[in-house]
Amino acid sequence: MFSARFFPAYGVTIFCAPGCPAQADDLLDHRLLFVWDELGEPERVRELLGRYAPFAPAALPNYARRSQHAGENWTFSLAEREGATTLGFVLLGLTDAELEQIDDYEGAPVHKVRYALSVRVGDIERVAGVYLAAGSYLGE
Repeated sequence: MFSARFFPAYGVTIFCAPGCPAQADDLLDHRLLFVWDELGEPERVRELLGRYAPFAPAALPNYARRSQHAGENWTFSLAEREGATTLGFVLLGLTDAELEQIDDYEGAPVHKVRYALSVRVGDIERVAGVYLAAGSYLGE
């Protein structure tokens, strides 16, 4: 279903739907978004945006997944933790309007806030948007 294209200069493979040309320049765009939860599922991204977004494996250093259980509700978020790494993907080729759609989906800025953090994509380090939970999401 997805095609893969390896870019040796960056040591990264970009995955995209048929007919979607993967370009190395996509990695240089300022609208990279690191995802690690259900937005790491291409089908969920398609449901939200109306299209598949190209993506590449990525790692977020010094953050760990955390879960909290309160009654019947579970919350999942990222927490700073020295030495930890969270694996996920960067979504590529997003428009400003699509980032706004994802902001709405994530409950920004009330429940989550999109921060610019350093992520590792293949052999390169890039800045990508990362959603971190706000106090209201964590019941604080």
